[in-house]
Amino acid sequence: MMATTARPELKPDQAGNSLAPHARQISVSQVIKRVFRMAVLLLTARLLGAELFGTYALLLTIVEMAAMISGCGYIDFLTREVAKRPGSAWALGIKTTQVRLVYLIPIVGVALLLLKGLRFPASLILNAALLSIALIPRAVGESAQGVIKGLRHFSLLPWIEFVQGSIVLAAACAFIIDGFGVRGIITAEILGATGGAIIAVLGIARSLNFRSSDDRSLREVMRATLVFNIYPFVVNVYDRVDVVLLSKLAGNIATGIYSLPYRAFATLQIVPYSVMTALLPVFSFNSADQDSREICSRAMKFLYVTALLVVLITLTLAKPAVLYVLGQSYAGCILTMKILVWAAIPGFLNYALNTLLLAAHKENFFLWTAGLCTVFNISANLLLIPKFSYLAAAVVTVLTELLLLSQNLYLIKKLLGHSVLPKDGARITLSFIAALTGFLLLRRFIPQVWAGSLVALAFSASVVPMSSGYAMLPKLGHLMGNHREQ
Repeated sequence: MMATTARPELKPDQAGNSLAPHARQISVSQVIKRVFRMAVLLLTARLLGAELFGTYALLLTIVEMAAMISGCGYIDFLTREVAKRPGSAWALGIKTTQVRLVYLIPIVGVALLLLKGLRFPASLILNAALLSIALIPRAVGESAQGVIKGLRHFSLLPWIEFVQGSIVLAAACAFIIDGFGVRGIITAEILGATGGAIIAVLGIARSLNFRSSDDRSLREVMRATLVFNIYPFVVNVYDRVDVVLLSKLAGNIATGIYSLPYRAFATLQIVPYSVMTALLPVFSFNSADQDSREICSRAMKFLYVTALLVVLITLTLAKPAVLYVLGQSYAGCILTMKILVWAAIPGFLNYALNTLLLAAHKENFFLWTAGLCTVFNISANLLLIPKFSYLAAAVVTVLTELLLLSQNLYLIKKLLGHSVLPKDGARITLSFIAALTGFLLLRRFIPQVWAGSLVALAFSASVVPMSSGYAMLPKLGHLMGNHREQ
């Protein structure tokens, strides 16, 4: 056996075990996070009304953009680096948190100045400043989560999200009932972020070696993480600017109607996030080699099938669900949801391809792909929103995800030397086309809910057995190779 350089030992929860437990733990954490977030959004939508809810949705969008630009992507950076060098976890976590806090003040300041320049009300600017306070504990908590994922202590993640979500939901409910309105929700967000950060830090502290060190200076860490600031900035411009444009060009009611389906679409990212976050440390350790590309292709197969099922279910249940949960005043959400759900298909696949590129240290190319998507998204929204309002924003979101997918497929083949596509993609696509055609025909003769349910079951029976669950994914031990022998 050829001599090789020794690699550092990993310290996962279950080294060598199946990927399924890790992916399930990440899935549970994201389900908890998204369920609590949707519960808060639905609560505020019902109690505040479409217009005031639109104001809250705008505030949330602005602060989340600031969070992403300030270094939300550092979670992935920490995951990758800690997976390769577990001994650097404590020192590197501290340094990345410091870098992020340095960025926060100027980024929030610029955001507030932009709001003023766009002539938003002074009350909204003040509320945005208050909500930005939550970014301080959030920076600490997310750095801790990056270390947690790098060490593969995924069992901590559900508890973090449960504590944070419980605090936000309980506090928001209490404050709204007491008449505090949007300010009450802002206070709840700050309390939730603080609680989540405390749990994350305490949870990982017992597993860290506080004498560990990272030989990189703060300036070197800042330089290494710069792409994780610029890329999220560009992505967030095209990913969330539609909410700002809607608020300015079509009003807060249109913003409120669009924001709920868009948040529901964001909730769907639980699936690719769970699978690919569990795979990122493995891809990083193996430097996106042939085994990694193979597992990515199998993961894309699972994600593709899941996305197509979500489309069928949404087309079936969007109308009764919206009218039952939100009422007739939010009827515009129905068609918006039916349009937006198509973005899940390229969106799921993009998540997988981006993870593979990140593991291969090709994240600099994200700037080019995101830049092109940004130009397209802003141009299309400015052109179409004045005439078609929130429906235009939904269509542009789908087209932007398709544009990103085409770029990712090209880059994967060019940079890694091989195309990476979903296994059995052609067969799955043909099955879906047949199922969709059957749905459109059946709903003419039987109630839509029954038609959609039958078609979804038939589609599942035809494709899910060959892609069922996480069992299709190889063992982590095989992917890790014989690193202990090395």
